[in-house]
Amino acid sequence: MALKENLEKITKQISNSIINSGRKEGSVKLLAVSKTVDCNKIQEMFNLGQRDFGENRPQVLRDKAKELSNLPINWHFIGHLQNNKIKYVYPIATLVHSIDRRELLDEFVEWAKKTGRKCPVLLEVHISREEAKQGFDVDEILTVIKDYRNNEYLDIKGLMGMAPLEGDEAIVKSCFKELKDLFDKSKELEGPAYKAQELSMGMSGDFPIAIAEGATIVRIGTALFH
Repeated sequence: MALKENLEKITKQISNSIINSGRKEGSVKLLAVSKTVDCNKIQEMFNLGQRDFGENRPQVLRDKAKELSNLPINWHFIGHLQNNKIKYVYPIATLVHSIDRRELLDEFVEWAKKTGRKCPVLLEVHISREEAKQGFDVDEILTVIKDYRNNEYLDIKGLMGMAPLEGDEAIVKSCFKELKDLFDKSKELEGPAYKAQELSMGMSGDFPIAIAEGATIVRIGTALFH
């Protein structure tokens, strides 16, 4: 069974990367990026023990969560989020990885007031410097944290970033190292609304480097489902 073999292989690679980095066993969570697969495969992966799944399109997240509502899945949202699509994501997401602008934080404040639920989020940092990618600038992220850390309606759990897809290993490593440095600095800025708990970085092609640099969540799709 391909999915079982894939999951076992990735889990072992994650475990080896943790050991090689001298980190604590169980310190990295696998997020299965299910954006390209149907509910049957998600169900199959769930039956193998995987609990965290990531989607990047709001309506697809809504539809899959509805279809698999009998399963206690932790749904993560990892795509670009437009203001008018928040309604599909906010009530469902265990964690939104892709908060990339102040306007979105302000919208989440309003949603918390309206629903009585604080939706946990990560702040996306533009570490790759690629034009196609979103995120807060490296130079502004600590200021953003300062500005929102005391907001009673927010639950910000850390940072997320993506290295360049075409970057060589040294570039990828330096991007992840930069984000980890920011993450460490942000610990001094913690407040009621901000806790530096999660560092989401690393995908199928570069997750061992991300783990070596301090990732707590790795987002893996291709290596798991294909």
